[in-house]
Amino acid sequence: MNVYHTIAVARAGLPRVTLAQRVVDKIVANAQVYDTETGESLVGFAINVLGRTEPDLYVLDTIPPDESAIRRGAYFEQGDDLQGDIFNWWFDNWQMNRERHRGLLGTALGAKWDVPLLHLGDWHKHPGTLTEPSWGDTDTARHHIFDDSVKTPQLLALLATVWGSRSAEDDPGAGHEYAPPIKVPAGGDMIIRIDCWYISRLTRRFVRVAPQVVADNLLPSLPIIGWHLAQPERLSQEIEALKREGYAVSLEQYQADDEPPLEVCLTLARRTGHNILIVITEADYPASMPAIRVTPMAVMKQIPENADLFANLWAKSEPLPKANYPSWPWTANRTILDLVQEVEARLVEKNVS
Repeated sequence: MNVYHTIAVARAGLPRVTLAQRVVDKIVANAQVYDTETGESLVGFAINVLGRTEPDLYVLDTIPPDESAIRRGAYFEQGDDLQGDIFNWWFDNWQMNRERHRGLLGTALGAKWDVPLLHLGDWHKHPGTLTEPSWGDTDTARHHIFDDSVKTPQLLALLATVWGSRSAEDDPGAGHEYAPPIKVPAGGDMIIRIDCWYISRLTRRFVRVAPQVVADNLLPSLPIIGWHLAQPERLSQEIEALKREGYAVSLEQYQADDEPPLEVCLTLARRTGHNILIVITEADYPASMPAIRVTPMAVMKQIPENADLFANLWAKSEPLPKANYPSWPWTANRTILDLVQEVEARLVEKNVS
C-alpha cells in the first residue's frame, strides 16, 4: 500500500467540515484588526452520519468575546458571560424554529437540520507563521472533550495567520495536499491563511481537515442578536433611567408572537402604581416601537408563591388599546421611559375621566 493510499484511508474517518462564507469573512476581517492574537467562538451543527465515525460539522457563525478578552502577542483568552448569553439566545431561537417546522419540513434536506445548535470550537489568530495548534491549545482541547459535564466530544480549531503572498506560496507544508489551508488575499501582498484542525475522543490529537466554504444561503441562518445583547450599554441606560423614575424592572426573553426571533420583555411596576406594564421589544429595538401589555397590580395577590411570575403576569395581561399609545411618532432616539410615561399618563387620564 503506497503512502498516499495509507493517508487517504486514515483520513476517511475524519469529519467533513463546511464553513459559511460569513465565517471566513469574519476571520479575515478580524485577523487584520489586531496585531496581537485574537479570536471568536464557532457556532453550528454536528450531524451524525450513518457509516461514519465522526460527525459532519457545519459552522454557521461566530461569537466575538467582550472587552474582557486577553489579547497579547502570543496569547489569547476568551470566554465570558456575553458570549454565553449570545449562544443561549441563538440556541433558544433555533429550538423554537425546529419546533415550529417539525413535521412540516417534509424533505430529507429539511430534516437534516433538525438538530441542536452547538459550540463547535474556536478560531484564533496565531503569531508569525505558526499554523499548527500549540501545546497549550492541545492541552486545553483535551481537557474540554474529556470533560463529561461539557458534553462536547469533539472540537474544531481554525488557526489564522497573516502572510506575505510570496511566503505563503513558498511554504505549502507537510500534509497540505490532503487538507490544504484556505488562503484569502487581503490587499497588497497580504494573505490571510486559515488552517483547519480537529480533535475528538477518537482522534485524541489534533488532525488536519479540509473545510469546504459555501455561500451563506446554502446553510441555515441564525437570527439577529437581540438588542439587549448587541447593545448592552443601551440596555443599562434604559434600565437605569426606569429605576430612577421608581420602576422595578425585570427582563425576560419570551415567545410573544409565535414567530422567531424571541422578544425581549421588560416587566415594569411602581410601588404606588395601579398597573403592571409588560414592554415587548423586538430584537431590532430601537428600530421599531415596543408593544405594551397591561395588568392590574392587584393580580400579584393571585399568583402562587412558587409559580412562574412572568408567565402568570403575561396570562393575566391584555394588550394596551391603540388609543393609549403616544400620538407622537416613534424614532430610535426615543426610550422605553418616554413610552411608558406617556402610556401611564393616558391610563390615568382615562381612569379620571
